[in-house]
Amino acid sequence: MEIYRQLPFLIESWLVVEVIKWKRKNYIAASPYKIQDLYTQQQKDVATHVESLVQNYAHQDKKPKVIYQEWKKALMYVFSDIVHTLEAGDVFYRVSSERDVTIANSYLPDNYRELRDKKQLERYVIMSESWAAAKKPRLERDLVIIPEELDDFDDNISLTIYGDKIAYLDFSNETSIIIEHPALVDFHKKMFRIMYMSLRK
Repeated sequence: MEIYRQLPFLIESWLVVEVIKWKRKNYIAASPYKIQDLYTQQQKDVATHVESLVQNYAHQDKKPKVIYQEWKKALMYVFSDIVHTLEAGDVFYRVSSERDVTIANSYLPDNYRELRDKKQLERYVIMSESWAAAKKPRLERDLVIIPEELDDFDDNISLTIYGDKIAYLDFSNETSIIIEHPALVDFHKKMFRIMYMSLRK
Protein backbone atom coordinates (compact mmCIF):
# COMPACT_ATOMS: atom_id res chain seq x y z
CA MET A 1 0.00 0.00 0.00
CA GLU A 2 2.82 2.39 0.79
CA ILE A 3 4.21 2.19 -2.74
CA TYR A 4 0.80 3.22 -4.12
CA ARG A 5 0.81 6.30 -1.88
CA GLN A 6 4.26 7.21 -3.21
CA LEU A 7 3.35 6.61 -6.87
CA PRO A 8 2.47 10.26 -7.67
CA PHE A 9 5.90 11.39 -6.43
CA LEU A 10 7.70 8.54 -8.23
CA ILE A 11 5.92 9.33 -11.49
CA GLU A 12 6.52 13.07 -11.15
CA SER A 13 10.20 12.40 -10.51
CA TRP A 14 10.40 10.09 -13.54
CA LEU A 15 11.53 7.19 -11.37
CA VAL A 16 8.48 5.22 -12.41
CA VAL A 17 6.91 5.25 -15.84
CA GLU A 18 3.19 4.77 -16.38
CA VAL A 19 2.37 2.43 -19.28
CA ILE A 20 -1.11 1.61 -20.59
CA LYS A 21 -1.40 -1.91 -21.91
CA TRP A 22 -4.62 -3.58 -22.87
CA LYS A 23 -6.53 -0.65 -21.35
CA ARG A 24 -4.84 -1.22 -18.03
CA LYS A 25 -2.32 1.00 -16.29
CA ASN A 26 1.01 -0.60 -15.59
CA TYR A 27 3.97 0.90 -13.80
CA ILE A 28 7.57 0.08 -14.56
CA ALA A 29 10.78 1.32 -12.99
CA ALA A 30 12.72 3.86 -15.00
CA SER A 31 16.38 3.53 -15.85
CA PRO A 32 18.66 3.59 -12.79
CA TYR A 33 20.36 6.59 -14.38
CA LYS A 34 17.26 8.58 -13.47
CA ILE A 35 18.19 8.15 -9.82
CA GLN A 36 21.61 9.59 -10.57
CA ASP A 37 20.03 12.51 -12.47
CA LEU A 38 17.67 13.19 -9.57
CA TYR A 39 20.56 13.07 -7.07
CA THR A 40 22.62 15.47 -9.22
CA GLN A 41 19.72 17.91 -9.41
CA GLN A 42 19.21 17.76 -5.64
CA GLN A 43 22.88 18.56 -5.13
CA LYS A 44 22.53 21.63 -7.36
CA ASP A 45 19.42 22.71 -5.44
CA VAL A 46 21.21 22.32 -2.09
CA ALA A 47 24.21 24.29 -3.37
CA THR A 48 21.88 27.10 -4.53
CA HIS A 49 20.11 27.22 -1.16
CA VAL A 50 23.42 27.23 0.74
CA GLU A 51 24.72 30.09 -1.41
CA SER A 52 21.55 32.03 -0.69
CA LEU A 53 21.94 31.44 3.04
CA VAL A 54 25.59 32.54 2.90
CA GLN A 55 24.61 35.78 1.17
CA ASN A 56 21.87 36.44 3.72
CA TYR A 57 24.29 35.76 6.57
CA ALA A 58 26.90 38.08 5.08
CA HIS A 59 24.25 40.79 4.74
CA GLN A 60 23.15 40.36 8.35
CA ASP A 61 26.75 40.50 9.51
CA LYS A 62 26.99 44.05 8.11
CA LYS A 63 24.24 45.24 10.44
CA PRO A 64 25.28 46.79 13.78
CA LYS A 65 25.27 44.50 16.80
CA VAL A 66 23.96 46.36 19.83
CA ILE A 67 24.24 45.35 23.48
CA TYR A 68 22.30 47.38 26.05
CA GLN A 69 22.86 46.72 29.76
CA GLU A 70 21.90 48.27 33.10
CA TRP A 71 23.26 48.61 36.63
CA LYS A 72 26.83 48.61 37.87
CA LYS A 73 27.76 45.35 36.15
CA ALA A 74 26.89 46.99 32.83
CA LEU A 75 29.63 49.59 33.21
CA MET A 76 32.12 47.10 34.59
CA TYR A 77 31.43 44.85 31.61
CA VAL A 78 32.47 47.60 29.18
CA PHE A 79 35.80 48.24 30.91
CA SER A 80 36.45 44.50 30.97
CA ASP A 81 35.49 44.17 27.30
CA ILE A 82 37.97 46.88 26.33
CA VAL A 83 41.02 45.14 27.79
CA HIS A 84 39.93 41.70 26.57
CA THR A 85 39.00 42.81 23.05
CA LEU A 86 42.18 44.74 22.29
CA GLU A 87 45.50 43.10 21.48
CA ALA A 88 48.91 44.11 22.83
CA GLY A 89 49.90 47.59 21.66
CA ASP A 90 46.42 48.51 20.38
CA VAL A 91 44.96 51.99 20.72
CA PHE A 92 41.58 53.13 21.99
CA TYR A 93 39.93 56.54 22.06
CA ARG A 94 37.86 58.02 24.87
CA VAL A 95 35.77 61.11 25.45
CA SER A 96 35.13 61.56 29.18
CA SER A 97 32.66 63.95 30.78
CA GLU A 98 32.45 62.44 34.28
CA ARG A 99 31.63 64.94 37.02
CA ASP A 100 34.05 63.33 39.46
CA VAL A 101 37.39 61.68 38.72
CA THR A 102 36.55 58.84 41.08
CA ILE A 103 33.32 57.91 39.27
CA ALA A 104 34.86 55.86 36.47
CA ASN A 105 37.39 54.30 38.83
CA SER A 106 34.62 52.85 40.96
CA TYR A 107 33.44 50.74 38.02
CA LEU A 108 36.82 49.33 37.02
CA PRO A 109 37.15 45.54 37.35
CA ASP A 110 39.92 44.43 39.70
CA ASN A 111 42.21 43.31 36.88
CA TYR A 112 41.49 46.20 34.48
CA ARG A 113 44.64 48.23 35.09
CA GLU A 114 46.79 45.11 35.24
CA LEU A 115 45.58 43.87 31.84
CA ARG A 116 45.66 47.34 30.30
CA ASP A 117 49.27 47.92 31.36
CA LYS A 118 50.35 44.36 30.53
CA LYS A 119 49.07 44.80 26.98
CA GLN A 120 50.57 48.32 26.86
CA LEU A 121 47.36 49.73 25.48
CA GLU A 122 47.68 53.30 24.25
CA ARG A 123 44.83 55.73 24.58
CA TYR A 124 43.86 59.15 23.36
CA VAL A 125 41.51 61.03 25.64
CA ILE A 126 39.39 64.16 25.44
CA MET A 127 38.18 65.46 28.79
CA SER A 128 37.25 68.56 30.72
CA GLU A 129 39.86 70.92 32.10
CA SER A 130 38.94 70.19 35.72
CA TRP A 131 38.93 66.43 35.13
CA ALA A 132 42.34 66.53 33.42
CA ALA A 133 43.82 68.40 36.38
CA ALA A 134 43.13 65.41 38.61
CA LYS A 135 44.84 62.93 36.27
CA LYS A 136 48.48 61.99 36.62
CA PRO A 137 50.57 62.13 33.42
CA ARG A 138 51.19 58.73 31.80
CA LEU A 139 53.39 57.87 28.83
CA GLU A 140 50.77 55.65 27.21
CA ARG A 141 48.02 58.29 27.52
CA ASP A 142 47.77 61.37 25.37
CA LEU A 143 45.01 63.77 26.34
CA VAL A 144 43.56 67.10 25.32
CA ILE A 145 41.13 69.21 27.28
CA ILE A 146 37.93 71.07 26.57
CA PRO A 147 38.43 74.52 28.15
CA GLU A 148 35.80 75.56 30.67
CA GLU A 149 34.95 78.64 28.60
CA LEU A 150 33.80 76.33 25.80
CA ASP A 151 31.81 73.90 27.92
CA ASP A 152 31.73 72.69 31.51
CA PHE A 153 31.58 69.16 30.02
CA ASP A 154 30.05 67.42 33.02
CA ASP A 155 27.40 65.28 31.32
CA ASN A 156 28.57 62.26 33.31
CA ILE A 157 28.81 60.21 30.12
CA SER A 158 31.80 58.68 28.38
CA LEU A 159 32.41 57.37 24.89
CA THR A 160 35.09 54.79 24.11
CA ILE A 161 36.09 53.61 20.64
CA TYR A 162 37.99 50.33 20.60
CA GLY A 163 38.47 47.51 18.11
CA ASP A 164 35.28 47.35 16.01
CA LYS A 165 33.19 48.65 18.90
CA ILE A 166 31.81 51.88 20.31
CA ALA A 167 30.75 52.01 23.95
CA TYR A 168 28.63 54.66 25.67
CA LEU A 169 28.54 54.75 29.46
CA ASP A 170 25.91 56.76 31.32
CA PHE A 171 27.21 56.97 34.88
CA SER A 172 24.15 58.83 36.19
CA ASN A 173 21.76 56.03 35.20
CA GLU A 174 24.29 53.17 35.27
CA THR A 175 23.55 52.07 31.71
CA SER A 176 25.79 51.12 28.82
CA ILE A 177 25.44 50.62 25.08
CA ILE A 178 28.01 48.74 23.00
CA ILE A 179 27.71 48.98 19.22
CA GLU A 180 29.81 46.62 17.11
CA HIS A 181 30.08 47.87 13.54
CA PRO A 182 33.31 48.64 11.59
CA ALA A 183 31.78 51.43 9.48
CA LEU A 184 30.38 53.26 12.53
CA VAL A 185 33.71 52.83 14.31
CA ASP A 186 35.59 54.37 11.38
CA PHE A 187 33.16 57.29 11.35
CA HIS A 188 33.55 57.88 15.09
CA LYS A 189 37.34 57.70 14.82
CA LYS A 190 37.31 60.39 12.12
CA MET A 191 35.10 62.62 14.26
CA PHE A 192 37.30 62.01 17.29
CA ARG A 193 40.49 62.89 15.40
CA ILE A 194 38.95 66.08 14.00
CA MET A 195 37.92 67.21 17.49
CA TYR A 196 41.20 66.03 19.02
CA MET A 197 43.37 67.93 16.56
CA SER A 198 41.18 71.06 16.81
CA LEU A 199 41.48 71.12 20.60
CA ARG A 200 45.20 70.40 20.49
CA LYS A 201 45.82 73.51 18.41
